[in-house]
Amino acid sequence: MLEEAKDLGKEIIKDTKEVVIERFFSPMYFYFIMAWIIYNWTFIYSLLFVDSDKFKKFKIDYLLSFYPTNSFWDYVCNFWHVILGPSVSTYILIWWVSIWSEKSFERFEQYKSNKRTIKRKLEYEEKVTVAKEERKIRNEESDKNSIKYIDNEDFNDWFDDSNETVMIAGLSYKPSEALYNTDFESYKEALEEYNNSDTQEEEIS
Repeated sequence: MLEEAKDLGKEIIKDTKEVVIERFFSPMYFYFIMAWIIYNWTFIYSLLFVDSDKFKKFKIDYLLSFYPTNSFWDYVCNFWHVILGPSVSTYILIWWVSIWSEKSFERFEQYKSNKRTIKRKLEYEEKVTVAKEERKIRNEESDKNSIKYIDNEDFNDWFDDSNETVMIAGLSYKPSEALYNTDFESYKEALEEYNNSDTQEEEIS
């Protein structure tokens, strides 16, 4: 019987503790308590930190002097400091804090969404760039298969005579060969211009 009473007492204390903690740290009660302390900070300070030996009267009388009751406006002022003021401040804090939290959360989610969008955009642009480079390489390789260096001896000789020998690390290379291997597009354009000029000269003659 005694053990059951102890267990019951522990359960009651545990439940009471949980309720007190939950209520105290809930937004409404927490903000109300903080607002009440701000509105009545002189009362709290005197109650907790001022020694009663310094008063010429009882400490309770000194504490009650913070809330005089000599007139109607004294009652109004007391009601404002004790109930209405903290309640209004709590309502405003909860309202604006909730709005601020919602806006902050919305902005954060928008930031993450924009970040994902930008990442996908950059990845897409990178893929497009790589695809273009791959197509360019394939086109150049296909052109190289159709335009072989050894098949254009006349152009190569003309180009070599028109340009100086290319020197790289003490080694000499034909200008036409160096152009063909390093910048095939320029070689192709120069070859086309050469062939077109030869065709025009033949037509004129």
